[in-house]
Amino acid sequence: MRVVAVVAVVAIAILQLSVLGVVATPAEADTQSSVRRTPVVQAVEKTRPAVVNIYTERIVETPFSGRAPFSGDPFFDRFFNDFLRGPGVQKPTRQRRSLGSGVLVDPSGIVVTNEHVIVHASTIRVLMADEREYPATLVGADSDSDLAVLRIETDAPLPYIPLPTEDDILIGESVIAIGNPFGLSHTVTVGVVSAIGRTIQAADLTYRDFIQTDASINPGNSGGPLVNVEGRLVGINTAIHAQGEGIGFAIPVHRVRNIVDQIVHHGHVQPPWIGVQVQDLTPEIAFHFGTSPGSGVLINGVDSDSPAEKEGLKRGQLIVRAERQPVSNSATFAHAIKGMTSGDTLELVVLDRGKMRDVTLELSSIPRSLLEAFAWRGLGLGVADHDGGEVVVVTKVRRDGPAAKIGIQPGDAIAAMGGREVNDVAAFERASAALRNSNNVLVSVIRGRRLYRVTLPVAR
Repeated sequence: MRVVAVVAVVAIAILQLSVLGVVATPAEADTQSSVRRTPVVQAVEKTRPAVVNIYTERIVETPFSGRAPFSGDPFFDRFFNDFLRGPGVQKPTRQRRSLGSGVLVDPSGIVVTNEHVIVHASTIRVLMADEREYPATLVGADSDSDLAVLRIETDAPLPYIPLPTEDDILIGESVIAIGNPFGLSHTVTVGVVSAIGRTIQAADLTYRDFIQTDASINPGNSGGPLVNVEGRLVGINTAIHAQGEGIGFAIPVHRVRNIVDQIVHHGHVQPPWIGVQVQDLTPEIAFHFGTSPGSGVLINGVDSDSPAEKEGLKRGQLIVRAERQPVSNSATFAHAIKGMTSGDTLELVVLDRGKMRDVTLELSSIPRSLLEAFAWRGLGLGVADHDGGEVVVVTKVRRDGPAAKIGIQPGDAIAAMGGREVNDVAAFERASAALRNSNNVLVSVIRGRRLYRVTLPVAR
């Protein structure tokens, strides 16, 4: 009877706890489960399989540690390490170094990450959430936007997050960062969109139009996705604020889509075409316009059929602001537009016949014929690919041109321009495109076995 009484008391207690909600019935457990599977959880379940860890791998030989005659002599140690596989000899080991994160954006194996994640990597491997591992090859990268595209080869379709065709982001909406901070694979952090359209200055590069978020982004998150609660890709995580806590940045998806498309189809980012040449204001020119030196740049040339011509820009007008920043000379104008690519929108304020007007240009790719003409006219050079790659060879030099005046000759090799490596004609043309509003450029010239760094003036 006492046992029956105890069982009865326990049953009553369980019934009371169930009524109070402390002990859940199976139906209530299902309800709790659905409540726990918030939109954030569902978005993570949807997108996490497409996030990859990017790392390098190398074979590390362990020195011979067994006893052998002449032990301690490097030659004999190497001999016995290679040929004696006794119990005291350790086998070579694989050493991995985590570089950062990436995200699959196409089931065929296209991976997007940051350029700085893979810039010094000789071999690249990717590790997926389900522990599958693949070697990756570099399709192309762009330093100005800090984006790179990798490809992994597989016969089966891979999980991916598609690049949306439309931009849709709200300040204050919840976002999720997924990545590999400090090598901790597939870490999830949550925050909100703090701001959009942020501009970041890093060294001599300007990164514009960034998303700011308070979702925790640490070293190793770089290259991973920033998604919303619907599981849509809104950006690629790329930086943390060195002096701030809870301040991270991501490249918005519209820039990612534009750059990835160009890299996949062309292998590189197409140089943007504005179609204007500018010069600094001299005191005489400034007086003519009723202004002062340092208050803008003078348009002294407009390319035919260019974005500038289509929007009515003409010689004799002044550009006083670019991308909401004051323009004081040609250097500040070049700095304001640095990092822009074809497909971007450039906002200018122009002084035209005494009146200010806003101009918005849709940048396009600069025609190759125009680049060749500029290299010949502005630099006085013609180049060709080198059989071994890594440089271009000077094939012709224009008499009395800038290159001839500093002593560059046919047969010389050019290895870099303006700090950028020039390993083929396409790279030379891209570097040339960035010089159209410059006064000079630092060029690395190889003659014989010697490397010379010389300043090459740019003719107007």
